[in-house]
Amino acid sequence: MNNSGSSGVVKKKRFGGGRPPTGTPSLAWSSVVVVVSLLSGASLVHRIYNPDLTIPPAESAAGSGGITKEEEEEEAVAKP
Repeated sequence: MNNSGSSGVVKKKRFGGGRPPTGTPSLAWSSVVVVVSLLSGASLVHRIYNPDLTIPPAESAAGSGGITKEEEEEEAVAKP
């Protein structure tokens, strides 16, 4: 008799048998679908609503865009 631990029973493989899983689409295809859907949605919205995307002209290059000193003086005089 052979007492090496095998009783003549053939063990099945635990891993590697059967068909490999197909799973969901890859991350690359998912990201392509997301980008295409966002761009098509933006295109559709901008066909319906046409925003005014023009940039208004700047008043002066050195100005801060706020109230000038002359305007401040006029407001101070106008207030009682």
